[in-house]
Amino acid sequence: MTKNNRITDLFKKYFDKTATATERKELMLLISEANSDEELLQLMEEAYQAFVPQKNPFMLGKREKMLQQIQAGIADAETKEAAPKLQRKKTWLRYAVAAAILIFITTGTYLLVYKQTARQIAKADFTPGGNKAVLTLSNGSIIILNDAKNGKLASQGGIAINKTHDGEVNYDASKSAEIETAAALSYNTITTPKGGQYQVVLADGTKVWLNSVSSISFPTAFTGKERHVEITGEVYFEVAKNKAKPFFVKSGNQEVEVLGTHFNINNYTDEPDAKTTLLEGSVKIKQLNNGITATLQPGQQAIYKSSGFIIVKDADIERIVAWKNGMFQINDASIETIMRQAARWYDVDIEYEGKVPQRQFSGKIKRDVKASEFLQMISYFNVHFSIEGRKIIVKN
Repeated sequence: MTKNNRITDLFKKYFDKTATATERKELMLLISEANSDEELLQLMEEAYQAFVPQKNPFMLGKREKMLQQIQAGIADAETKEAAPKLQRKKTWLRYAVAAAILIFITTGTYLLVYKQTARQIAKADFTPGGNKAVLTLSNGSIIILNDAKNGKLASQGGIAINKTHDGEVNYDASKSAEIETAAALSYNTITTPKGGQYQVVLADGTKVWLNSVSSISFPTAFTGKERHVEITGEVYFEVAKNKAKPFFVKSGNQEVEVLGTHFNINNYTDEPDAKTTLLEGSVKIKQLNNGITATLQPGQQAIYKSSGFIIVKDADIERIVAWKNGMFQINDASIETIMRQAARWYDVDIEYEGKVPQRQFSGKIKRDVKASEFLQMISYFNVHFSIEGRKIIVKN
């Protein structure tokens, strides 16, 4: 039996609810084995032409439930798969295509909608973000880091500022004697624009990653009994251990105290809550307006609500730091949450036409893809887009 015939047969059993667990797993495997998305679409299209169910099992009220069932089957296949060597770079995307086709196959609308959306998006594409940032020195001088050559950029307060390679700046504290006798500390700020990200190694060895539309202000050297920095947006820290000098991060109305640890702070002004997530070590969070505090253990997240309360819960670490590792990862996220991330990374504006889709989305895709591929991932779930200039219009 050919692959096409086998897929058709498995579809029929899936629709008739007679497919065994092994057959459902086989269907997911056949989907993942397609050499490209184009081949997958062709296989599914041929299966659609070969099999037309006698009745429509996916009435409007049942589509969301069926999608959840398909996604559950996908998760089960990924978790229990006996051949984990398959390339998974676009596996989730292919599963999403299959899920969408299964939902819309009996209405005859999927292929038309998919192709129309793909054509619309392809007309005006946006490149992904990259290593872009601006360094503002204590004297007000500005250095465009993505345009600067590797090597020494400047000297501040006895500290040499070097661009070590594309996407990273290092503050070299080797001249410690000069630092200790400096009359006054010099403060610098690194800011990333929309579509930007950057890394900086502070003078104490602390490593910092900045997401898009973020900033960090810091002294060029930490000479006192404490280390203080201030951030906006989203920043990931790997703080150099120094029990004699606790490290403080001010972000909006909260302050995080650490000795040496790994953690992520997400405090964008357009997000509903400020979130601090701990990966390693221990941190203490304090709200500056009311004095409320919370201590986190590894794997926990503190959510500061607008009401002034702090909620501590277990965190999905992989999803939260996915941006630092070059990935978009969403788990049960709203379309608004997803598009806020897209707006910051692709340097676009977002507008909603009609009712905002009220459902949750899950998926994973690399951040180095163009906006068209990112949007097509979302469009598989019956959310459509049009583009006007640098504005993406979301349509239900």
